[in-house]
Amino acid sequence: MILKHGQQIIKTRDDNAPVLIERNATEQDLNKACRIAAGQDCSWAKADESVGPDKLRSRIEPWLTALVQSEHLSLLIGSGLTHAVHYMAVGDGARGMQALTFDVLNDEIAAETKRIAEMAGRDRGNFEDQIRVANELLRGLEIISLTKADDAPERKYVLALRNGLSNALKSFSGSILEAERSLVSAPAQNRDRAMQILRARLFEMERAKQEAEMAELKGENVDAGWGNQIRSYVLHPYQMVKDHRTNVEIGNTTAVLDGRLGEFIEAYLRHKISG
Repeated sequence: MILKHGQQIIKTRDDNAPVLIERNATEQDLNKACRIAAGQDCSWAKADESVGPDKLRSRIEPWLTALVQSEHLSLLIGSGLTHAVHYMAVGDGARGMQALTFDVLNDEIAAETKRIAEMAGRDRGNFEDQIRVANELLRGLEIISLTKADDAPERKYVLALRNGLSNALKSFSGSILEAERSLVSAPAQNRDRAMQILRARLFEMERAKQEAEMAELKGENVDAGWGNQIRSYVLHPYQMVKDHRTNVEIGNTTAVLDGRLGEFIEAYLRHKISG
């Protein structure tokens, strides 16, 4: 799909295919600034219907939320999944988030980025780390520059950092939009196959997460054979029940056999919390 001047596309979860939107060049009402192109199959508006920010916002904001979540997922597990899906649909990898280079204070930003990455248990910092550090540095310089002369270095640093951050975010959003346009214009068969594999992978990740949570709730799984028992019972010549996990011993075996396990459970929970 090649977009003409004044055209945009939108794709939400309720639409089977991307929806083409055109600008209403002669319309003065902002809420009618765009219209759904003729012949479009749209689930939330009719073809040729005029739409504006109010209606588009409810469709775009969930997409932006999902976009931020997917990029955060890429930062956590790597961008291989994103590139794999893009490659299957388009035949080429998506443009990733490259490390940033700032015109001013770049060494200081790089050093702090490396430090916080190591604190988080990562070998090196990423795009998100750099943006966070640069924003924190910018805010500090903005405060310091309030009492400085117009030609002070701090004021020059503020302007340069603002420009650097603006360019970085424009490049980031541009790479995302470029990837989305490539996916939209990809052959339908390739795109559908890539989306099926993506859904299957995300489902598998969610299933593994749920299994891990269930295993944690269930506790350690041990063999029920001799020598692996949780508790041992002595009924003669004396009475005692011992929990081998916590070494708690109770002499009232009758109460334990009747199901009064509160003391054992409390001791086990304390044992788990203490590690």
